[in-house]
Amino acid sequence: MTGFTPLERLLLPLVRRFVALWVRPSVLPDDLDTRFVAGRPVVYVLEKRSVVDAAVLEYVCRERGLPPLALAADGRLPYRRVVFLERRAGLFGARIDRRMPAGLRELSEAAARDLAFDADFVPVSLFWGRAPGRQRSWFRLLVAEGWDIGGRVRKVLSLLVNGRNLLVLFGDALPLQPSLAETRGLPRGPRRLWRQLRTQLRNQRVATIGPDLSHRRTVVAQVLRTRTVRRAVRTEMQEKGVARRAALRTARHYAFEIAANYSHWFVTLMYGVLSRLWNRLYDGVELANFASLEQVAEGSEVVYVPCHRSHMDYLLLSYVVYHKGYAVPHIAAGINLNMPVVGSFLRRGGAFFLRRSFGGNQLYSAVFMKYLGTMLSRGHSIEYFVEGGRSRTGRLLKPKTGMLAMTVRSYLRDPNRPVVFVPVYFGYERLVEGRTYIGELSGRPKEKESVLTLLKVIPALRSRFGKVYVSFAEPLPLDPLIRAHAPGWNGEPLDSSARPEWLGPLVSDLAHGIMKRINAAACVSPINLIGLVLLATPRQSMGEADLARQLELYASLLRQAPYSPRVWVTDVDGATMIRYGLSLGLLGRRPHELGDVVFMTEEHSVLTSYFRNNVLHLLLMPSLLSCAFLSNAEVRREDLHRLARRVYPYVAEEYFLHWTEQELPAVVDELLEDLSNHGLLAASEDRSVWRRPDAESPEAVQLSILAQATVPILERYYLALALLLKAGSGRLTPEALERQCELMAQRMAMLYEINSPEFFDRALFRNFLEQLRLRGVLELTEDGRFGFDPALIESIVADAQTVLNEQVRNSILQVVHR
Repeated sequence: MTGFTPLERLLLPLVRRFVALWVRPSVLPDDLDTRFVAGRPVVYVLEKRSVVDAAVLEYVCRERGLPPLALAADGRLPYRRVVFLERRAGLFGARIDRRMPAGLRELSEAAARDLAFDADFVPVSLFWGRAPGRQRSWFRLLVAEGWDIGGRVRKVLSLLVNGRNLLVLFGDALPLQPSLAETRGLPRGPRRLWRQLRTQLRNQRVATIGPDLSHRRTVVAQVLRTRTVRRAVRTEMQEKGVARRAALRTARHYAFEIAANYSHWFVTLMYGVLSRLWNRLYDGVELANFASLEQVAEGSEVVYVPCHRSHMDYLLLSYVVYHKGYAVPHIAAGINLNMPVVGSFLRRGGAFFLRRSFGGNQLYSAVFMKYLGTMLSRGHSIEYFVEGGRSRTGRLLKPKTGMLAMTVRSYLRDPNRPVVFVPVYFGYERLVEGRTYIGELSGRPKEKESVLTLLKVIPALRSRFGKVYVSFAEPLPLDPLIRAHAPGWNGEPLDSSARPEWLGPLVSDLAHGIMKRINAAACVSPINLIGLVLLATPRQSMGEADLARQLELYASLLRQAPYSPRVWVTDVDGATMIRYGLSLGLLGRRPHELGDVVFMTEEHSVLTSYFRNNVLHLLLMPSLLSCAFLSNAEVRREDLHRLARRVYPYVAEEYFLHWTEQELPAVVDELLEDLSNHGLLAASEDRSVWRRPDAESPEAVQLSILAQATVPILERYYLALALLLKAGSGRLTPEALERQCELMAQRMAMLYEINSPEFFDRALFRNFLEQLRLRGVLELTEDGRFGFDPALIESIVADAQTVLNEQVRNSILQVVHR
């Protein structure tokens, strides 16, 4: 087997000694020790021939107790120990020799002659400057690992500068005999094994630093050469009567408008900038459930689908992924962000731009689809926001399925790399855009993004923004979902013009599955809990001791009967939460002899409703059950189940709850037991009747505050139904009813000091009415008005008496009739 050059042999003892003293690599995977079979020969496979890399591998094997590499003292590599797939050749090593290594051929021939001979080929990648979680200086970033082969001088610089910022990644072992089973004795046998090793090493590099993207102009040229784009160009020529040259120019303009201009050097540079920015803005970036991403199979196409809270989301996910040693994703950004200077920076960081609406522009649609398909086929991870825009209320928005549909269609046309969606939850304790959101919800028009708008934000960056939370939800692979909707699909590509009937339902289920997974990975911070408690009180104030007890109650409820095993809940006590809220300026304190009162101003109340809405879904069902005891000292179990069945379909759709209606009875019983364990409810011996505590007890007060969290939701539903009954069947169009609901809710908010902008959000009323229609409660008449059976609506309204007290119902009816 070919060894090192005479010069490299001379330097080997020095390199080995320096590596042992200086290099401290991070080694993945963590369970590496369990992946080797005792007594079985191991052949390590390195991508490039390098005396430094070989010395580092020898050091790692010795330190970790792995099968030894045992480099010979003179630099000759021992038989069946290491293989280099690429070697330098020619004068001064100016040429890269990518022919099959002689050692690999020798081992394959030996295995073909002797069936008893076997060995495990273990691909090993070394990434200088890419150790997960390590801070990097500017100079270290410049010599970090890329796709270029690099020379000896760069390798020496990497050893000196990034010797303690090195990731050594061991791949899955490839047994020699099974790899040759179908091609034993044939010339192509070793070549097949060679390709498998190259593919695995390439996948490791793609997952760590991203794929080898050619120049932007090359990618654009590749997109323009595709059949789909050429067909769209011909259609453009026919419909608009333009020459082929003009149509191609338009397509090229669209491609350059869309395409990213990814720069690995720029990404590594921005990592240092963002590290400083996060340290200045936030008290810390908390990461939860990152193992979800690590579990995604190597070679899969990863599509990150986070919720959208802030413009910081774009930067934050890329920073976290890069910080943990993964490639930065290409990010789909709205064309409104393609501003002077800023747009160029975003493109270099991996952003590609799309218009808010394609407006029936077939040529633009074809170019965008093929660009997206090109990125997917090249193996670059993608990121986009399925909500379409930033949430102004803190709750998840109804998903827009355009990007999902294009991703699915691109995959069906070329199903080579399995697609896995990775939902991501973002949680903030303060938002840079907080005041802007309040203004927009209050009726002020949305401010257009511009460089001037960004400059206005700079003074706000001096403020303290608390912590930010990033939680990775359960990955959602696409293949099983396709097979569930299309049992006959066998992985064969579909024609680009094919639009199967199952595609629409598939994309809809995919979108809702993503949203449910995001909510199931929520992080509950002290600010979230403070919002849940104080916004449920009449004047957003409580005695400090009472507030601390209520905060600890909510945290305990979430831990004892968790909504999902991926939900993270703060572990600090109530008093610490209050001190934290005071330190952020969110809370105020009024001293009093009988105990201090903690309060929240009206302005902070509106802002905090955003963070309450981030996690309201986690306590929604316990709160809903508590509502039944606001006006009733005891309630039968069957009535509680009926109430849950009646309301759950609508709140589940609005808040993307993950339980099915079949699972609901067991969930209700579990939550009742959890409330009982906390002293908030008591049950009869046979569990057929549930009772609240005595009205004068602290537990009764706690139960009442818990119930108030969902009262505004039920009030909105009751308001819409009351308006329907007042108008009568066949009288109101959907648009007219939505407008009336919005106006009535605004009036109620003014009269009863409801400091929650989403209470009169028209989109929430629209979604509720749409669910009523889908469930057969409402129907559209021929002239486009809502028709219904008054008796059915009245039965639903009657159930509201169980959860809404008479004063609340009368207040709503008074506003409606007025």
